[in-house]
Amino acid sequence: MLVTGNANKRREAERIVGHRLETAAIDLPEIQSRDLIEVLRFKAKAAWKRLERPVVVEETGLELACMNGFPGPLVKWMLEAVGDEGIANVAIRAGDPRVVARCALMLRNGDREVIAEGATAGRLVLPPRGGGGFGWDPVFEPDGLERTYAELGDEVKDRIGHRGRAWRQFLRSLDRPEKADHER
Repeated sequence: MLVTGNANKRREAERIVGHRLETAAIDLPEIQSRDLIEVLRFKAKAAWKRLERPVVVEETGLELACMNGFPGPLVKWMLEAVGDEGIANVAIRAGDPRVVARCALMLRNGDREVIAEGATAGRLVLPPRGGGGFGWDPVFEPDGLERTYAELGDEVKDRIGHRGRAWRQFLRSLDRPEKADHER
């Protein structure tokens, strides 16, 4: 069961895996840490405790080079405070728009953990461009492209994006149970 209240993340995950996912939209406590895996583990433990069944949780981060990786998994709060344009403005005004988008997934089933990660490097741009995606997609331009996530369309974004990479690694990890304790 995928635990998320974010309909955009659910839709993107379903496109990537190729079928509808059972989801639970429950509020989970979110620790304030710059360590993506620490936040992920905390959420997974809380979801497992609450639902008492196998759960998959996701954590996403945006690491700005100009801020030594900040906000990382705290990006949700930065988006709420200043929006995608505000985040891009910080990086651009600091003179270094380089950024890495990260996604980590974790299956928790009792003591069993399967963790997978995906990352996409790029840069933040202004003005925002494109009508697709969500979050920071209109200001994130992946390396090697001259289009933002919001301009790419679902198929390309899912193939090169941090969430698509994480989900594909996650599914491969599930196929190898002997290595499933902590795949990275």
